[in-house]
Amino acid sequence: MSEITSTVPQSRGPADHAIREQIVEAAEEHFSRYGYEKTTVSDLAKSIGFSKAYVYKFFDSKQAIGEAICSKTLSAIVAAVEEAVAGASTPTEKFRRMFKTLTATGVSLFFNDR
Repeated sequence: MSEITSTVPQSRGPADHAIREQIVEAAEEHFSRYGYEKTTVSDLAKSIGFSKAYVYKFFDSKQAIGEAICSKTLSAIVAAVEEAVAGASTPTEKFRRMFKTLTATGVSLFFNDR
């Protein structure tokens, strides 16, 4: 039997470090304001008062920072769906609430995030 291997790269530095969160928050702001392509790691470092080298102690690349943002967003969507489904009494209602929540969060992301 073959094992399923994860394609998620290991992150640098502690995963729950406050600096890591600061970098992700700065990246969310910059990516939404200027776009992913126009934002550099240097821009992120300047905005939080660190050197570019220090940012690279926590993330391998700008792409890794973007992946952290996507992971955070996906976790929020999953949590919202789990919360909505938890209050349903029948499988049909669970299914209905799941799709309603997925649609609402998808619409919110589409219209509110760049």
